[in-house]
Parts: sequence; structure tokens; C-alpha cells
Amino acid sequence: MVVKKRDPVCQSEEKRVAATEKQICLNPAYELLNQIRSDSSHRSKLEQQAEVSKKMVKLTSHDLMSPINAITGYLDLMKYSLDAGVDPDKLSHYRMQIKNGITDLSAIVQQLKELAHVEEEEELTLPCEIEVNWVVRQICEIMEGAAMAKEHDMIGIFSPTPAFVNADIGQLKRIVYNLIDNAIKYTPRGGRIHVMVKTLNNDVMVIVNDSGIGIPVDKQIEIFKPFSKLGKKGTEEEPSSGLGLYICSHFARMMSGRISVESEVGSGSSFSLILPGV
Repeated sequence: MVVKKRDPVCQSEEKRVAATEKQICLNPAYELLNQIRSDSSHRSKLEQQAEVSKKMVKLTSHDLMSPINAITGYLDLMKYSLDAGVDPDKLSHYRMQIKNGITDLSAIVQQLKELAHVEEEEELTLPCEIEVNWVVRQICEIMEGAAMAKEHDMIGIFSPTPAFVNADIGQLKRIVYNLIDNAIKYTPRGGRIHVMVKTLNNDVMVIVNDSGIGIPVDKQIEIFKPFSKLGKKGTEEEPSSGLGLYICSHFARMMSGRISVESEVGSGSSFSLILPGV
């Protein structure tokens, strides 16, 4: 094997380049440039954290609105009852539903830390065995006031046999809250809302069907994206952050489930939460 000798000129050039690189690295301007790059990277991380925090505030604000709307609806009904003549039984019922709504508000506030990790897909669920009929019946009773305030006919239809899932009860309740709240919000006054619990094969389904304004086909995937904004307010100018369905779909995935939608503009929508049964 023939070993080629290195050209002395090349060796000299390599030494010169190495010495130049060393001088550059020791140059204060080079050190300053590295510091600027480091600071820029640090600022970028801080900006990302600030953006996540901003998003979490929006998410939480939206999540709080469902029980707040329910409480507001019951307060309006209490006013109507007082104006028409006090019915102690009705007032007692409204008071109990307001109390239930406040309890759920407190639970949401307690889970703010959990929401801070929505973007990070962290598994923060606290699963336990839950009977879905019981949960959905409770939410329907709480949301009844908001539905009645818009003169909706809201009907709950429950499975004839127990429907158990392994899920986080707080997240499950918030999904059902959001789906029913959307149905109330996007259905013109005097509409129809059906909330159903069904079992199919090994799955448990919660279906919220309404006679509302519907969703265009080309928007039915977009509505589940984070921070998508379709620019739609409720039928009576109720505000919308465009975050509710993203929250719902995220929590459904965390419980090994999914949410689907069938809708036609002018004919209403049907949202289905599907969770594995136990």
C-alpha cells in the first residue's frame, strides 16, 4: 500500500485556518454573538410559555361559561316565578340546581393546573368506574334552566341498562356540559334538544342532537382544531371562543374515546361522544 505524503503547503494552510478559527472564538464580538443567540433562544422559550399561558386562560374562561350559563338561566327562572307568584317547590328545585352548578364551577377551578397541560398532551386523568346515565342525567337537570330560558324542549333519553365507563368524572362532565351548552347556544329559540345515552357493542355513547343552525361540511373537521374560530355567535348573540369542541375532543382522547359530528346547515347537528365500556 502506497502512503501519500501530505503537501507541506496544505499542512501550513490547515494550521493557519485553525489559528484563525481560534482567534475568532476568542474575539469579544464572537462571544457577544453567541450570547445574543442564547438570549434569543431563551426569549423564544419564554414567549412560547407566555403563549401557552394565554391559551390556557382562554380555555379555562370558556370552560367556566357552561355552568355559569346554567346558573344564569335558573336565576332568570326564579325571577319569573317571583313575578308570577312564588311556588316554593319550584324555587327549591332552582336553588338546588344552582348549587349543583356552583359545585361544578368549584371543581373546574380546582383543575386549572390540569388545563395548563392541555397542549402538552400529559396524561393527567384520574379514571374511575362511572355510570354514564347518572352523570348525563345530572348535567341535563343543571342545564335545564338555560334550555328553558330559550324555550327549548330538552329531552333526556337514557339506556335501559347501566352504562359503565372507566373515565375521569370531571372531564366527562365538562364534555357533556360543553356539548349541551353548544346545542342550546346554536339552536334558535323554541328548538329541540335530545340528549341520549346508548350502548353499542362494547362502547357507551352520549349523543347530543339539536334542531339548530347546523355546521357546513367543510367546517366539520376544523371545529375540533385548537383555537379555530368560525366567527359564529349563538342565535341570540351568545359569545363563542371557538375552543369548546377542542377541549371536548382532547378530553375524549385522554379517556381513550372520540367525538364525531353529523350536521347539515339549517337542519341541526348531532354530536356523539364514544367511550369504551367496561
